[in-house]
Amino acid sequence: MPPSVAFWIRTPCGRAKYQELAARPGPLARFRLGWFVLIAALRDLGQPLPQTEGEGGGGGGGASGGGGPAG
Repeated sequence: MPPSVAFWIRTPCGRAKYQELAARPGPLARFRLGWFVLIAALRDLGQPLPQTEGEGGGGGGGASGGGGPAG
């Protein structure tokens, strides 16, 4: 995925869908890919940028634990 697209599409499911659509050949597929990027970018404007693996932060779970019951 090009870095510029990774900036605009911030959710993991959106990035997976981008990969799926980018693999399809043909002019209609390219049109759909462009339309998808436009809509996904608008929807993801309020989302924070995800950390890449090289930025640290520990990833995933956070400090709150596994989300199960305490005790």
